[in-house]
Order: sequence, then structure tokens, then C-alpha cells
Amino acid sequence: MPEDLEPSVDQIKVLSNASRLQIMALLLEEEKTISELAEEIGITPQTTHHHVHQLLDAGLIHVSREETLGNIVKRYYDVEEEWLNSSKVWDDLTIEEKKNYKIAALGTIKGMANRGIRYIQDKERIDQEVGWVSFKKISFTEENMDKVDEIFKETIKKLDELDDKKDEDEEEITMLIATLPG
Repeated sequence: MPEDLEPSVDQIKVLSNASRLQIMALLLEEEKTISELAEEIGITPQTTHHHVHQLLDAGLIHVSREETLGNIVKRYYDVEEEWLNSSKVWDDLTIEEKKNYKIAALGTIKGMANRGIRYIQDKERIDQEVGWVSFKKISFTEENMDKVDEIFKETIKKLDELDDKKDEDEEEITMLIATLPG
């Protein structure tokens, strides 16, 4: 698969919804069924079905496999490409579409934080440090964004090296790397 896919304006519009962006984030981790997605996001299977079909119609996800259990067919969905580079079409979006996309991205982050909180609550205790959040504001200049891009690439490479060493039985964590306005 190519390393990046240039999405269309219509695909970015489809992603301008927090639930659909959360679905994409979950599918970047692993393939899932509509029931699994609904449970993790905390919305009904019917609503999840609606969002999944919008992502399918936009060509952002696909059915990766099907399992038949008796009379029931379980469909698993996966992301069409691992990386989406929206920068090429960003200028073609309206202010409202850009705002919706950013709000959806923040909604995805909130969803990930909520899953982490639920995890801690379900365990009822914390045996070890389970996570941290750090932020740093920098000037929004082209030079700084180029440097941030380099840092992201280096970090992803280092994380991939860690992932190669993981044991299948080990519990996982989600690491989020993001740039946000303001």
C-alpha cells in the first residue's frame, strides 16, 4: 500500500464528524465489527451502521473479511489506507468544513481519553502508571511545522521499533501524537 493517500474534499467532509473519526481511529488499530465499534464508542449499533456506511461510500474503509456463525454473518471493517494526508485539499474546504473537521478531531481525542478513563474505572485500581499527557505551544510557522513533521516521523519510527518487540499477550496502550490549533 502507498504510504499516504490524498483524500478528496468529500472524504474530509465525511470525516468532519466525531463518531466517524473515532471509528477511523479504532480501525487504524485493528479491524472491528459494527457491534465492537458501537460498544467502544458508546453509540447504538444502528447509528454505528449509518456512520460505517458513510465511510464505506467515501472509500475510506472496506470490509476486510466475513465470518458466518450459523445464520449470522459478521463483517469486519478496516481502514482503506493507514495514513491520510489532508493537507493537499485543505485549501478547498470552507471555513465551516475546516471547523467541523477540527471539532471532529478533538471529539476523537475526547473519545480516546474517555476509553482510558473507563479502563481505569473497570480495573478499580491502578497498579502502575497508565499514562500521561503533555503539551507544548510553539509558534505556527512553516519552519516550525517542518521541524514538527520531522519529530513526528522520528517518533513513529521509534514506536514501530517498540511494536516489533511486543509480546502477543501483553496489554496495549494508545499513544496519541497531535498538533492542534491555538
